[in-house]
Order: sequence, then structure tokens, then C-alpha cells
Amino acid sequence: MSDFKKFAAAVTRKKFEKIYFIHGDEDYFVSKASDLLIENAVEPGERSFNLDIFDGTETTSEAILSSMLSFPFVGARRLTLIRRFDKMDKKYRLDVADHILDLPDTNILCIIAGEIKLSEEPYKKLSAVAETLTFNRLKGADLSEFVSETAASLGKELSAGAVELLIDFTGDSVGDLSAELEKLNLYVGDKKNVDIDDITAAVGKSRTFNFFELQRAIGQRNSKRAQEIASKMLENGEKPVYINFMLSRYFLNLLQMKHLAAKGINSKDISTDVFGKWNPFINEYTSAAKIFSIKEIKDALASLLDVDMRLKTGGYSDVDAMVVVISEITGKAASSKV
Repeated sequence: MSDFKKFAAAVTRKKFEKIYFIHGDEDYFVSKASDLLIENAVEPGERSFNLDIFDGTETTSEAILSSMLSFPFVGARRLTLIRRFDKMDKKYRLDVADHILDLPDTNILCIIAGEIKLSEEPYKKLSAVAETLTFNRLKGADLSEFVSETAASLGKELSAGAVELLIDFTGDSVGDLSAELEKLNLYVGDKKNVDIDDITAAVGKSRTFNFFELQRAIGQRNSKRAQEIASKMLENGEKPVYINFMLSRYFLNLLQMKHLAAKGINSKDISTDVFGKWNPFINEYTSAAKIFSIKEIKDALASLLDVDMRLKTGGYSDVDAMVVVISEITGKAASSKV
């Protein structure tokens, strides 16, 4: 997120690099970065002749080279932007990379790709000469910071619980979170301080079927309820790999809490150590940590890892994966607690 802020600040001040290589799996920042570049690098009246935008799935290196090596017409700069570069035929990618140093000083080249390996060509060559920006999904404190800052830009202040609940409801896509914050802004109107009840009412998803409620059901060993919630989440388009990831994070948090509690640390300090701040749902986490033993938590993590591997190799269907993992996690006999 800090890289995006630096990029945005420089571009807005008209401080440009000749070559930008932007890649990653967070489409929101990738799209925002390209939009900022277009907005600031070429004047609106010059875009019809000094701006070319290519889709890597629909073009050749010949067309791209013709654009990027041509001098601007009348205006100060020419911008050539290539989206989905990683989807372009490899021989075309290599051809473009072989000519990037021939770029005139008046021109800007922006190459955009998804998830790639920088150690592979032509990405290795590109990253060596370009301003390289990697925008991957935000996690943890960075994601919470994004939500809080975006809300602040709309004149709203979210409580810590509201931030976490919005993320639980929406997931870790900052594009989706931004859209939900826009809806929230309209819903609360002039109200500045936003709480959990506002999130529940405004987000538009049933509180009954989301990850927050799923982890609550699992934390209570309510297998039937957990299966029902997981099934509805799948129907609503949630990815099983993401559900599995979130459950893994949940049990890792419980494991850390067990170890800290064994040292006699109080719930407030446990919350800070585990979540980086006060978590308004710490009592629910604490109750779940008491219900599961350390062995059961470790077994749950092993089950989640196994299901993750099977999902990625086609060993389980989405529904079967959730049925199996929830049954294994909640169905274990409550043995001696540690």
C-alpha cells in the first residue's frame, strides 16, 4: 500500500518514470495505478493520438513497438499501456522486452501483468530497468489500515470492531471493500462514527451466512450450523480455498492464545499480541480457545492443510471439501483440554 501511495504522489506531481512494470493479484491497485497514469501523463485533448492501450490477448509486438517507439504528436508525452501482458504470446513479450531501451525520452511505457515470477524472462529483464510495482492482496493490519483510511476519506470513522466485521463480511478484496464503504457512506448519511450495527445493516449480506458466523459456530463445535453457513457461503460465490485459509488463520490465532493464556497473560494483552490491537470479539475467541485443546487445534490445522492440497489438486469438490473439513474439526470428541 505504501508503494501505491508513493507512486500516486509522484504521478500526481507529474514526476514520471520512462518505464513502469505493474503486476500482482490485487486488481484494484493495478487498475487505480494505470488510471492515474493515464489521467496525469497525457492531456485529455491529446489522448486520441498520444495514448495507446493494448490488451495482451488481442495484439502483437509489432503493433506495440510501433506505438512505444513513435514520438508524440504535438503534445509533450506519448503513453503506451499494455494490459494483460502475461497473457500475450511469449515471443511477443520477449520482442517487446528486447526493445524497451529504445524508448524515446518523450515516451512512457506501462506494462501490466497479473501474478508472475520475476525470476522468469522477460519479467526479469523488465524489472531490472523499469519502476516495478507489485500489488498483491493486503492482509492483516495492512487491510484494516486500508479500510480505515478509505472510510476516513469519506468522512467516516469506523470502530475497530466495525473494521473487522466489514472485512469478515466482505473478504480481502480491496475493490469489494471500497464498494461496500461507498454503500455504507450512503447508508449512514451524515453520521461520522460507524459501529458494528451500521456495518450489519448496510453491507447487504445476511449476518447469518458469513465467515464471522462460521467461525463462531465452529468455535462452539456446532457442526450442523457450521455446515449450513459454509453451504450458503459457497452458494453466494465464496471460494472454498479462501474459507479454508480463513479457518486456518482462526485456528492459528486460537493456538497462539492458548500458549499466551498458559503463561497467565490477561485477555487485553493477548488481544494485542495476537491481533495487533484490541479485538472486540476477544471473548468469543477466548471461549473457543477453552473448548479446543492444543492437540485438537493442531489436528484441525492438519485437516485444513490436507483439504487445501486436495482442493488445489482436484481431489475434492467445493462442497465435499467444506463438509469434510468442518466434520473433522467439529466432530472430534472433546478430549482433555490443555
